[in-house]
Amino acid sequence: MTASDSERKLRELSFLHEVTQLAASARDWDEMLRIVIGRTTDAMGAEVSSLYLLEKPEGVLRLVATNGLNRGGIGRAALRLGEGIVGWVANARVPLATRDVRAEPRWKWVPEVDEKRFTSMLSVPVIARDEVIGVMNVQTVEPRDFVREEIDFLQTIANQVAGIIEKGRLQRESDRKLREVSALFEVSNVLTSTLDLDEVLSLIVDRLVRVYPGASGAILLREEGADRERSRSGELQRTATHAAHRAISERRPIVAFDHIAMPLIANDRLLGAVVLQVPDYKEFLEEEVRFVGALANQAALAIDKASLYALERKTTESLRELERARADFVAVVTHDLRTPLSVIRGYLDLLADKNGKAKMPVSEATAQVERLDHLVDRILAGVRTDRPELSLRRARFDLRTTVAAALKEVAPMARRHKLTGPRAGQPLFVRGDKRRTVEVIAGLVHNATKYAPEGTRIAVRIERADDRAIVRVQDEGPGVPPQDRTRIFEPYARGVAHDDIAGSGIGLFAARRVVEGQGGDLWLEDGPSGGAVFAFTLPLARAGTASATR
Repeated sequence: MTASDSERKLRELSFLHEVTQLAASARDWDEMLRIVIGRTTDAMGAEVSSLYLLEKPEGVLRLVATNGLNRGGIGRAALRLGEGIVGWVANARVPLATRDVRAEPRWKWVPEVDEKRFTSMLSVPVIARDEVIGVMNVQTVEPRDFVREEIDFLQTIANQVAGIIEKGRLQRESDRKLREVSALFEVSNVLTSTLDLDEVLSLIVDRLVRVYPGASGAILLREEGADRERSRSGELQRTATHAAHRAISERRPIVAFDHIAMPLIANDRLLGAVVLQVPDYKEFLEEEVRFVGALANQAALAIDKASLYALERKTTESLRELERARADFVAVVTHDLRTPLSVIRGYLDLLADKNGKAKMPVSEATAQVERLDHLVDRILAGVRTDRPELSLRRARFDLRTTVAAALKEVAPMARRHKLTGPRAGQPLFVRGDKRRTVEVIAGLVHNATKYAPEGTRIAVRIERADDRAIVRVQDEGPGVPPQDRTRIFEPYARGVAHDDIAGSGIGLFAARRVVEGQGGDLWLEDGPSGGAVFAFTLPLARAGTASATR
Protein backbone atom coordinates (compact mmCIF):
# COMPACT_ATOMS: atom_id res chain seq x y z
CA MET A 1 0.00 0.00 0.00
CA THR A 2 1.44 3.33 -1.04
CA ALA A 3 1.76 6.35 1.20
CA SER A 4 -1.04 8.10 -0.68
CA ASP A 5 -3.31 5.10 -0.18
CA SER A 6 -2.53 5.08 3.52
CA GLU A 7 -3.24 8.79 3.76
CA ARG A 8 -6.54 8.33 1.92
CA LYS A 9 -7.53 5.46 4.20
CA LEU A 10 -6.71 7.57 7.23
CA ARG A 11 -8.88 10.42 5.95
CA GLU A 12 -11.73 8.00 5.28
CA LEU A 13 -11.49 6.45 8.74
CA SER A 14 -11.32 9.88 10.33
CA PHE A 15 -14.38 11.01 8.37
CA LEU A 16 -16.35 7.87 9.27
CA HIS A 17 -15.41 8.33 12.93
CA GLU A 18 -16.63 11.92 12.80
CA VAL A 19 -19.91 10.82 11.21
CA THR A 20 -20.35 8.17 13.92
CA GLN A 21 -19.84 10.76 16.67
CA LEU A 22 -22.29 13.16 15.07
CA ALA A 23 -24.89 10.41 14.71
CA ALA A 24 -24.49 9.50 18.39
CA SER A 25 -24.97 13.04 19.67
CA ALA A 26 -27.29 14.73 17.20
CA ARG A 27 -30.98 15.42 17.97
CA ASP A 28 -31.88 17.31 14.79
CA TRP A 29 -31.65 14.52 12.24
CA ASP A 30 -32.40 16.70 9.23
CA GLU A 31 -29.56 19.03 10.09
CA MET A 32 -27.33 16.02 10.68
CA LEU A 33 -28.03 14.72 7.17
CA ARG A 34 -27.19 18.09 5.65
CA ILE A 35 -23.85 18.14 7.49
CA VAL A 36 -22.93 14.60 6.37
CA ILE A 37 -23.87 15.29 2.73
CA GLY A 38 -21.85 18.49 2.78
CA ARG A 39 -18.72 16.83 4.16
CA THR A 40 -19.07 13.82 1.88
CA THR A 41 -18.20 16.10 -1.04
CA ASP A 42 -14.75 16.80 0.42
CA ALA A 43 -14.24 13.23 1.63
CA MET A 44 -14.91 11.87 -1.86
CA GLY A 45 -12.98 14.60 -3.67
CA ALA A 46 -16.12 15.48 -5.69
CA GLU A 47 -17.98 18.67 -6.52
CA VAL A 48 -21.47 17.37 -5.71
CA SER A 49 -23.05 15.04 -3.18
CA SER A 50 -26.78 14.51 -2.86
CA LEU A 51 -29.35 12.30 -1.13
CA TYR A 52 -32.68 11.05 -2.44
CA LEU A 53 -35.12 9.33 -0.04
CA LEU A 54 -37.87 6.92 -1.04
CA GLU A 55 -41.51 7.83 -0.42
CA LYS A 56 -43.14 4.41 -0.31
CA PRO A 57 -46.80 5.19 -1.02
CA GLU A 58 -46.01 6.88 -4.33
CA GLY A 59 -42.81 4.93 -5.11
CA VAL A 60 -40.95 8.22 -5.62
CA LEU A 61 -37.35 9.11 -4.79
CA ARG A 62 -37.26 12.75 -3.69
CA LEU A 63 -34.22 15.01 -3.29
CA VAL A 64 -33.86 15.89 0.43
CA ALA A 65 -30.29 17.19 0.69
CA THR A 66 -27.52 18.33 -1.66
CA ASN A 67 -24.22 20.12 -1.74
CA GLY A 68 -23.49 21.39 -5.25
CA LEU A 69 -26.82 21.06 -7.05
CA ASN A 70 -29.54 23.71 -7.18
CA ARG A 71 -30.94 23.80 -3.62
CA GLY A 72 -34.23 25.06 -5.00
CA GLY A 73 -34.90 21.49 -6.10
CA ILE A 74 -34.85 20.13 -2.53
CA GLY A 75 -38.25 18.70 -1.79
CA ARG A 76 -39.39 19.16 -5.41
CA ALA A 77 -37.05 17.14 -7.63
CA ALA A 78 -38.21 13.50 -7.82
CA LEU A 79 -37.63 10.32 -9.82
CA ARG A 80 -39.76 7.22 -9.83
CA LEU A 81 -38.34 3.80 -8.97
CA GLY A 82 -36.49 2.55 -12.05
CA GLU A 83 -36.31 6.04 -13.54
CA GLY A 84 -32.85 7.46 -14.30
CA ILE A 85 -29.65 6.28 -12.65
CA VAL A 86 -31.03 7.06 -9.20
CA GLY A 87 -34.21 5.01 -9.81
CA TRP A 88 -32.19 2.16 -11.35
CA VAL A 89 -29.82 1.91 -8.33
CA ALA A 90 -32.80 1.88 -5.94
CA ASN A 91 -34.42 -0.93 -7.92
CA ALA A 92 -31.23 -2.96 -8.43
CA ARG A 93 -29.95 -2.35 -4.86
CA VAL A 94 -26.36 -2.15 -6.20
CA PRO A 95 -23.95 0.77 -6.82
CA LEU A 96 -23.47 2.23 -10.28
CA ALA A 97 -20.40 4.26 -11.41
CA THR A 98 -20.66 6.23 -14.65
CA ARG A 99 -17.67 8.00 -16.29
CA ASP A 100 -19.90 10.20 -18.49
CA VAL A 101 -23.59 10.46 -17.69
CA ARG A 102 -24.29 11.89 -21.14
CA ALA A 103 -23.28 8.54 -22.63
CA GLU A 104 -25.30 6.51 -20.10
CA PRO A 105 -28.74 5.42 -21.42
CA ARG A 106 -30.08 5.12 -17.85
CA TRP A 107 -29.35 8.79 -17.15
CA LYS A 108 -32.28 11.19 -16.96
CA TRP A 109 -31.95 14.95 -16.85
CA VAL A 110 -33.81 16.56 -13.91
CA PRO A 111 -34.68 20.17 -14.88
CA GLU A 112 -33.66 22.97 -12.51
CA VAL A 113 -31.42 20.56 -10.55
CA ASP A 114 -28.82 18.94 -12.79
CA GLU A 115 -26.08 20.98 -14.45
CA LYS A 116 -24.33 20.09 -17.72
CA ARG A 117 -20.90 20.76 -16.29
CA PHE A 118 -21.02 17.62 -14.13
CA THR A 119 -19.72 14.59 -15.99
CA SER A 120 -19.01 11.54 -13.80
CA MET A 121 -21.42 10.13 -11.20
CA LEU A 122 -21.32 7.44 -8.51
CA SER A 123 -24.63 6.25 -6.98
CA VAL A 124 -25.08 3.78 -4.11
CA PRO A 125 -28.27 2.48 -2.45
CA VAL A 126 -29.13 3.53 1.11
CA ILE A 127 -30.42 0.42 2.86
CA ALA A 128 -31.95 0.11 6.35
CA ARG A 129 -33.37 -3.09 7.82
CA ASP A 130 -32.83 -4.81 4.47
CA GLU A 131 -35.04 -2.24 2.69
CA VAL A 132 -33.94 0.43 0.24
CA ILE A 133 -34.83 3.80 1.70
CA GLY A 134 -32.92 6.02 -0.72
CA VAL A 135 -29.93 6.64 -2.99
CA MET A 136 -26.74 8.64 -2.35
CA ASN A 137 -24.79 10.25 -5.20
CA VAL A 138 -21.50 12.06 -5.81
CA GLN A 139 -20.69 13.88 -9.07
CA THR A 140 -17.54 15.40 -10.57
CA VAL A 141 -16.83 17.99 -13.22
CA GLU A 142 -13.84 16.16 -14.68
CA PRO A 143 -14.33 12.62 -16.06
CA ARG A 144 -13.46 10.08 -13.41
CA ASP A 145 -13.27 6.31 -13.13
CA PHE A 146 -14.40 5.44 -9.59
CA VAL A 147 -12.32 2.58 -8.21
CA ARG A 148 -13.59 -0.19 -5.94
CA GLU A 149 -12.23 1.48 -2.77
CA GLU A 150 -14.11 4.69 -3.57
CA ILE A 151 -17.31 2.79 -4.29
CA ASP A 152 -16.98 0.88 -0.99
CA PHE A 153 -16.19 4.11 0.88
CA LEU A 154 -19.31 5.86 -0.45
CA GLN A 155 -21.36 2.74 0.33
CA THR A 156 -19.99 2.84 3.88
CA ILE A 157 -21.03 6.49 4.17
CA ALA A 158 -24.46 5.55 2.79
CA ASN A 159 -24.73 2.84 5.44
CA GLN A 160 -23.91 5.43 8.09
CA VAL A 161 -26.56 7.72 6.63
CA ALA A 162 -29.03 4.83 6.75
CA GLY A 163 -28.20 4.42 10.44
CA ILE A 164 -28.74 8.13 11.03
CA ILE A 165 -32.09 8.04 9.23
CA GLU A 166 -33.16 4.89 11.09
CA LYS A 167 -32.14 6.35 14.44
CA GLY A 168 -33.98 9.53 13.64
CA ARG A 169 -37.04 7.55 12.61
CA LEU A 170 -36.92 5.50 15.81
CA GLN A 171 -36.45 8.65 17.89
CA ARG A 172 -39.38 10.38 16.18
CA GLU A 173 -41.49 7.26 16.59
CA SER A 174 -40.54 7.05 20.25
CA ASP A 175 -41.39 10.71 20.78
CA ARG A 176 -44.67 10.24 18.94
CA LYS A 177 -45.60 7.19 21.02
CA LEU A 178 -44.76 9.08 24.20
CA ARG A 179 -47.05 11.90 23.08
CA GLU A 180 -49.74 9.35 22.20
CA VAL A 181 -49.55 7.70 25.63
CA SER A 182 -49.61 11.12 27.31
CA ALA A 183 -52.61 12.18 25.23
CA LEU A 184 -54.53 9.00 26.07
CA PHE A 185 -53.65 9.38 29.74
CA GLU A 186 -54.80 12.98 29.87
CA VAL A 187 -58.03 12.25 28.00
CA SER A 188 -58.75 9.31 30.32
CA ASN A 189 -58.33 11.69 33.25
CA VAL A 190 -61.20 13.72 31.84
CA LEU A 191 -63.48 10.82 32.72
CA THR A 192 -62.75 11.39 36.40
CA SER A 193 -62.27 15.16 36.45
CA THR A 194 -64.23 17.85 34.61
CA LEU A 195 -67.80 17.28 33.44
CA ASP A 196 -68.07 20.48 31.44
CA LEU A 197 -68.69 19.42 27.84
CA ASP A 198 -66.93 22.37 26.17
CA GLU A 199 -63.88 21.87 28.37
CA VAL A 200 -63.83 18.15 27.52
CA LEU A 201 -64.02 18.80 23.77
CA SER A 202 -61.31 21.47 23.86
CA LEU A 203 -58.93 19.28 25.84
CA ILE A 204 -59.40 16.27 23.53
CA VAL A 205 -58.66 18.27 20.37
CA ASP A 206 -55.69 19.99 22.00
CA ARG A 207 -54.13 16.70 23.13
CA LEU A 208 -54.69 15.12 19.71
CA VAL A 209 -52.93 17.82 17.67
CA ARG A 210 -50.05 17.95 20.16
CA VAL A 211 -49.01 14.48 19.03
CA TYR A 212 -48.36 15.73 15.49
CA PRO A 213 -46.55 19.11 15.32
CA GLY A 214 -48.33 21.51 13.02
CA ALA A 215 -51.46 19.36 12.89
CA SER A 216 -55.08 20.56 12.97
CA GLY A 217 -58.07 18.81 14.48
CA ALA A 218 -61.74 19.16 15.31
CA ILE A 219 -64.65 17.40 16.94
CA LEU A 220 -68.09 17.38 15.37
CA LEU A 221 -71.14 16.36 17.40
CA ARG A 222 -74.46 15.17 16.07
CA GLU A 223 -77.04 17.57 17.50
CA GLU A 224 -80.70 17.65 16.50
CA GLY A 225 -80.00 15.64 13.36
CA ALA A 226 -77.15 17.89 12.17
CA ASP A 227 -73.36 17.55 12.45
CA ARG A 228 -72.00 20.66 14.17
CA GLU A 229 -68.36 21.54 14.81
CA ARG A 230 -68.04 22.03 18.56
CA SER A 231 -64.26 22.36 19.03
CA ARG A 232 -61.33 22.97 16.70
CA SER A 233 -57.59 23.66 16.76
CA GLY A 234 -55.94 25.05 13.61
CA GLU A 235 -57.36 25.28 10.11
CA LEU A 236 -58.88 22.24 8.41
CA GLN A 237 -59.12 21.75 4.68
CA ARG A 238 -62.49 20.92 3.16
CA THR A 239 -61.37 17.35 2.44
CA ALA A 240 -60.74 16.73 6.14
CA THR A 241 -64.09 18.25 7.15
CA HIS A 242 -65.83 16.16 4.51
CA ALA A 243 -64.10 13.05 5.91
CA ALA A 244 -65.52 13.84 9.36
CA HIS A 245 -69.07 14.01 7.95
CA ARG A 246 -68.46 10.72 6.14
CA ALA A 247 -67.20 9.08 9.34
CA ILE A 248 -70.47 10.06 11.01
CA SER A 249 -72.81 9.07 8.18
CA GLU A 250 -71.00 5.76 7.49
CA ARG A 251 -70.10 5.02 11.15
CA ARG A 252 -66.56 3.97 10.16
CA PRO A 253 -63.00 5.38 10.07
CA ILE A 254 -62.00 7.44 7.03
CA VAL A 255 -58.21 7.35 6.42
CA ALA A 256 -56.51 9.39 3.67
CA PHE A 257 -52.94 10.43 2.92
CA ASP A 258 -52.91 13.49 5.25
CA HIS A 259 -56.07 13.20 7.35
CA ILE A 260 -58.02 10.68 9.35
CA ALA A 261 -61.57 10.84 10.78
CA MET A 262 -63.00 8.51 13.42
CA PRO A 263 -66.64 8.21 14.51
CA LEU A 264 -67.35 8.79 18.20
CA ILE A 265 -69.49 5.92 19.47
CA ALA A 266 -70.44 5.25 23.10
CA ASN A 267 -72.71 2.36 24.07
CA ASP A 268 -73.59 1.90 20.40
CA ARG A 269 -74.78 5.52 20.32
CA LEU A 270 -73.29 7.72 17.58
CA LEU A 271 -72.13 11.00 19.12
CA GLY A 272 -70.11 12.58 16.30
CA ALA A 273 -66.57 12.35 14.92
CA VAL A 274 -63.01 13.45 15.59
CA VAL A 275 -60.81 14.49 12.64
CA LEU A 276 -57.03 14.98 12.45
CA GLN A 277 -55.10 16.58 9.60
CA VAL A 278 -51.29 16.54 9.42
CA PRO A 279 -49.67 18.77 6.76
CA ASP A 280 -47.21 17.13 4.34
CA TYR A 281 -48.18 13.70 5.66
CA LYS A 282 -47.92 10.90 3.12
CA GLU A 283 -49.37 7.93 4.95
CA PHE A 284 -50.80 7.07 8.36
CA LEU A 285 -49.17 4.00 9.87
CA GLU A 286 -51.38 1.26 11.30
CA GLU A 287 -50.32 2.10 14.84
CA GLU A 288 -51.23 5.76 14.24
CA VAL A 289 -54.69 4.74 13.06
CA ARG A 290 -55.05 2.58 16.18
CA PHE A 291 -53.99 5.50 18.36
CA VAL A 292 -56.56 7.89 16.87
CA GLY A 293 -59.15 5.12 17.25
CA ALA A 294 -58.22 4.61 20.91
CA LEU A 295 -58.41 8.33 21.56
CA ALA A 296 -61.79 8.44 19.79
CA ASN A 297 -63.07 5.70 22.11
CA GLN A 298 -61.84 7.57 25.17
CA ALA A 299 -63.27 10.80 23.82
CA ALA A 300 -66.65 9.18 23.16
CA LEU A 301 -66.86 7.99 26.78
CA ALA A 302 -65.85 11.40 28.12
CA ILE A 303 -68.29 13.22 25.82
CA ASP A 304 -71.11 10.81 26.67
CA LYS A 305 -70.51 11.31 30.37
CA ALA A 306 -70.30 15.10 30.02
CA SER A 307 -73.45 15.16 27.84
CA LEU A 308 -75.40 13.11 30.37
CA TYR A 309 -74.21 15.39 33.15
CA ALA A 310 -75.17 18.49 31.15
CA LEU A 311 -78.62 17.00 30.48
CA GLU A 312 -79.06 16.11 34.13
CA ARG A 313 -77.97 19.59 35.21
CA LYS A 314 -80.35 21.22 32.72
CA THR A 315 -83.21 18.99 33.85
CA THR A 316 -82.47 19.69 37.51
CA GLU A 317 -82.37 23.43 36.87
CA SER A 318 -85.66 23.24 34.95
CA LEU A 319 -87.25 21.40 37.87
CA ARG A 320 -85.91 23.96 40.30
CA GLU A 321 -87.19 26.81 38.15
CA LEU A 322 -90.55 25.08 37.88
CA GLU A 323 -90.71 24.67 41.64
CA ARG A 324 -89.72 28.31 42.19
CA ALA A 325 -92.35 29.51 39.73
CA ARG A 326 -94.98 27.30 41.31
CA ALA A 327 -94.06 28.43 44.82
CA ASP A 328 -94.10 32.11 43.77
CA PHE A 329 -97.42 31.68 42.06
CA VAL A 330 -99.08 29.97 45.02
CA ALA A 331 -97.53 32.46 47.46
CA VAL A 332 -98.65 35.51 45.47
CA VAL A 333 -102.18 34.29 44.84
CA THR A 334 -102.56 33.02 48.40
CA HIS A 335 -101.51 36.44 49.65
CA ASP A 336 -104.23 37.98 47.51
CA LEU A 337 -106.74 36.13 49.70
CA ARG A 338 -105.76 38.24 52.69
CA THR A 339 -107.13 41.54 51.34
CA PRO A 340 -110.70 40.36 50.61
CA LEU A 341 -110.70 38.51 53.91
CA SER A 342 -109.81 41.74 55.67
CA VAL A 343 -112.59 43.57 53.80
CA ILE A 344 -115.10 40.89 54.78
CA ARG A 345 -113.89 41.13 58.34
CA GLY A 346 -114.37 44.91 58.21
CA TYR A 347 -117.94 44.57 56.95
CA LEU A 348 -118.70 41.99 59.58
CA ASP A 349 -117.31 44.34 62.21
CA LEU A 350 -119.66 47.02 60.85
CA LEU A 351 -122.54 44.59 61.15
CA ALA A 352 -121.61 44.07 64.75
CA ASP A 353 -121.23 47.82 65.44
CA LYS A 354 -124.48 48.86 63.72
CA ASN A 355 -126.69 45.90 64.42
CA GLY A 356 -130.24 47.01 63.94
CA LYS A 357 -129.41 50.67 63.37
CA ALA A 358 -128.78 50.77 59.59
CA LYS A 359 -129.03 48.74 56.43
CA MET A 360 -126.04 46.45 56.38
CA PRO A 361 -123.91 46.15 53.20
CA VAL A 362 -124.39 42.40 52.95
CA SER A 363 -124.06 42.55 49.16
CA GLU A 364 -120.51 43.93 49.52
CA ALA A 365 -119.57 41.06 51.80
CA THR A 366 -121.09 38.64 49.29
CA ALA A 367 -119.06 40.20 46.47
CA GLN A 368 -115.89 39.65 48.45
CA VAL A 369 -116.80 36.02 48.99
CA GLU A 370 -117.25 35.64 45.24
CA ARG A 371 -113.86 37.22 44.78
CA LEU A 372 -112.42 34.58 47.10
CA ASP A 373 -114.01 31.93 44.91
CA HIS A 374 -112.24 33.34 41.85
CA LEU A 375 -108.90 33.42 43.67
CA VAL A 376 -109.31 29.80 44.68
CA ASP A 377 -110.03 28.94 41.05
CA ARG A 378 -106.82 30.69 40.04
CA ILE A 379 -104.85 28.74 42.61
CA LEU A 380 -106.27 25.45 41.39
CA ALA A 381 -105.67 26.34 37.72
CA GLY A 382 -102.11 27.37 38.48
CA VAL A 383 -101.34 24.19 40.37
CA ARG A 384 -102.55 22.14 37.41
CA THR A 385 -100.25 23.88 34.89
CA ASP A 386 -96.74 22.59 34.18
CA ARG A 387 -95.22 26.03 34.63
CA PRO A 388 -97.45 28.52 36.42
CA GLU A 389 -96.98 32.11 35.35
CA LEU A 390 -98.47 35.44 36.27
CA SER A 391 -101.61 35.93 34.18
CA LEU A 392 -102.45 39.50 33.20
CA ARG A 393 -105.27 40.79 31.05
CA ARG A 394 -104.31 44.20 29.71
CA ALA A 395 -106.79 46.82 28.67
CA ARG A 396 -107.27 50.59 28.67
CA PHE A 397 -108.95 51.91 31.83
CA ASP A 398 -109.37 55.11 33.84
CA LEU A 399 -106.95 55.05 36.77
CA ARG A 400 -108.84 57.73 38.78
CA THR A 401 -112.13 55.84 38.87
CA THR A 402 -110.29 52.57 39.49
CA VAL A 403 -108.44 54.00 42.52
CA ALA A 404 -111.66 55.50 43.86
CA ALA A 405 -113.45 52.17 43.51
CA ALA A 406 -110.56 50.33 45.15
CA LEU A 407 -110.54 52.72 48.13
CA LYS A 408 -114.30 52.34 48.55
CA GLU A 409 -113.85 48.60 48.54
CA VAL A 410 -111.14 48.58 51.23
CA ALA A 411 -112.68 51.37 53.35
CA PRO A 412 -114.04 48.93 55.99
CA MET A 413 -110.56 47.46 56.36
CA ALA A 414 -109.10 50.97 57.00
CA ARG A 415 -111.96 52.19 59.17
CA ARG A 416 -109.62 52.82 62.13
CA HIS A 417 -107.44 55.12 59.96
CA LYS A 418 -108.15 58.29 58.03
CA LEU A 419 -108.18 57.00 54.44
CA THR A 420 -108.16 59.73 51.78
CA GLY A 421 -108.14 59.38 48.04
CA PRO A 422 -106.92 61.50 45.13
CA ARG A 423 -108.62 64.75 44.20
CA ALA A 424 -111.20 64.66 41.43
CA GLY A 425 -109.96 65.46 37.96
CA GLN A 426 -109.98 64.52 34.32
CA PRO A 427 -109.86 60.81 33.52
CA LEU A 428 -106.34 59.40 33.41
CA PHE A 429 -106.23 56.42 31.09
CA VAL A 430 -103.56 53.78 31.56
CA ARG A 431 -102.97 50.37 30.05
CA GLY A 432 -102.82 47.33 32.29
CA ASP A 433 -104.87 44.79 34.19
CA LYS A 434 -107.59 46.71 36.01
CA ARG A 435 -108.47 43.95 38.45
CA ARG A 436 -104.85 43.26 39.40
CA THR A 437 -104.21 46.99 39.80
CA VAL A 438 -107.06 47.14 42.31
CA GLU A 439 -105.41 44.26 44.17
CA VAL A 440 -102.08 46.16 44.27
CA ILE A 441 -103.76 49.30 45.69
CA ALA A 442 -105.71 47.23 48.22
CA GLY A 443 -102.54 45.39 49.22
CA LEU A 444 -100.57 48.60 49.76
CA VAL A 445 -103.40 50.13 51.81
CA HIS A 446 -103.70 46.92 53.80
CA ASN A 447 -99.94 47.02 54.41
CA ALA A 448 -100.22 50.60 55.66
CA THR A 449 -103.03 49.72 58.10
CA LYS A 450 -100.80 47.09 59.70
CA TYR A 451 -97.84 49.38 60.39
CA ALA A 452 -99.37 52.86 60.84
CA PRO A 453 -100.93 53.67 64.25
CA GLU A 454 -104.75 53.86 64.47
CA GLY A 455 -106.14 57.31 63.81
CA THR A 456 -103.29 58.31 61.48
CA ARG A 457 -103.77 59.27 57.84
CA ILE A 458 -103.35 56.96 54.85
CA ALA A 459 -103.36 59.03 51.68
CA VAL A 460 -103.54 57.77 48.09
CA ARG A 461 -102.42 60.20 45.40
CA ILE A 462 -102.19 60.11 41.59
CA GLU A 463 -100.01 62.18 39.30
CA ARG A 464 -99.21 62.13 35.60
CA ALA A 465 -95.68 61.95 34.21
CA ASP A 466 -94.50 62.06 30.57
CA ASP A 467 -95.55 58.56 29.54
CA ARG A 468 -96.82 57.06 32.75
CA ALA A 469 -99.09 57.53 35.73
CA ILE A 470 -97.81 57.37 39.29
CA VAL A 471 -99.82 56.13 42.29
CA ARG A 472 -98.50 56.85 45.79
CA VAL A 473 -99.78 55.30 49.03
CA GLN A 474 -98.49 57.32 52.00
CA ASP A 475 -98.85 56.51 55.70
CA GLU A 476 -97.79 58.17 58.95
CA GLY A 477 -96.23 55.11 60.48
CA PRO A 478 -92.65 54.49 61.63
CA GLY A 479 -91.33 54.02 58.08
CA VAL A 480 -88.94 51.33 56.89
CA PRO A 481 -85.56 51.04 58.69
CA PRO A 482 -82.49 51.48 56.45
CA GLN A 483 -81.32 47.91 57.05
CA ASP A 484 -84.61 46.54 55.66
CA ARG A 485 -84.98 48.67 52.52
CA THR A 486 -82.94 46.44 50.23
CA ARG A 487 -84.88 43.29 51.08
CA ILE A 488 -88.51 44.24 51.68
CA PHE A 489 -89.43 43.40 48.07
CA GLU A 490 -87.99 39.89 48.34
CA PRO A 491 -90.38 36.99 48.95
CA TYR A 492 -91.00 36.12 52.61
CA ALA A 493 -88.84 39.02 53.77
CA ARG A 494 -90.13 41.02 56.74
CA GLY A 495 -88.69 43.86 58.78
CA VAL A 496 -86.90 42.68 61.89
CA ALA A 497 -88.53 45.44 63.95
CA HIS A 498 -92.07 44.21 63.23
CA ASP A 499 -92.00 40.52 64.08
CA ASP A 500 -95.05 41.08 66.30
CA ILE A 501 -97.22 42.05 63.31
CA ALA A 502 -98.98 39.23 61.49
CA GLY A 503 -98.01 38.62 57.88
CA SER A 504 -96.20 36.30 55.48
CA GLY A 505 -93.73 38.77 53.95
CA ILE A 506 -95.08 38.14 50.44
CA GLY A 507 -97.25 41.26 49.95
CA LEU A 508 -94.70 43.69 48.54
CA PHE A 509 -93.08 40.97 46.44
CA ALA A 510 -96.49 40.09 44.98
CA ALA A 511 -97.32 43.75 44.32
CA ARG A 512 -94.03 44.43 42.54
CA ARG A 513 -94.44 41.28 40.42
CA VAL A 514 -97.87 42.43 39.24
CA VAL A 515 -96.71 46.01 38.57
CA GLU A 516 -93.61 44.96 36.65
CA GLY A 517 -95.71 42.50 34.68
CA GLN A 518 -97.73 45.48 33.44
CA GLY A 519 -94.62 47.40 32.41
CA GLY A 520 -94.36 49.57 35.53
CA ASP A 521 -92.13 49.92 38.60
CA LEU A 522 -92.75 49.78 42.35
CA TRP A 523 -90.46 51.47 44.88
CA LEU A 524 -90.19 52.94 48.39
CA GLU A 525 -89.92 56.66 49.25
CA ASP A 526 -89.61 58.56 52.51
CA GLY A 527 -92.70 60.50 53.56
CA PRO A 528 -92.33 64.30 53.78
CA SER A 529 -93.04 64.20 57.52
CA GLY A 530 -92.11 60.60 58.34
CA GLY A 531 -93.78 57.36 57.47
CA ALA A 532 -93.43 55.36 54.28
CA VAL A 533 -94.56 56.05 50.73
CA PHE A 534 -94.97 53.14 48.32
CA ALA A 535 -95.22 54.33 44.73
CA PHE A 536 -95.86 52.45 41.51
CA THR A 537 -96.27 53.38 37.87
CA LEU A 538 -98.42 52.23 34.98
CA PRO A 539 -97.89 53.11 31.31
CA LEU A 540 -100.29 55.66 29.87
CA ALA A 541 -102.69 54.27 27.27
CA ARG A 542 -103.20 55.57 23.78
CA ALA A 543 -106.69 56.13 22.54
CA GLY A 544 -108.12 53.00 20.97
CA THR A 545 -105.61 50.57 22.51
CA ALA A 546 -106.88 47.03 22.19
CA SER A 547 -106.94 44.56 25.07
CA ALA A 548 -104.58 41.64 25.23
CA THR A 549 -103.88 38.70 27.48
CA ARG A 550 -100.44 37.66 28.69
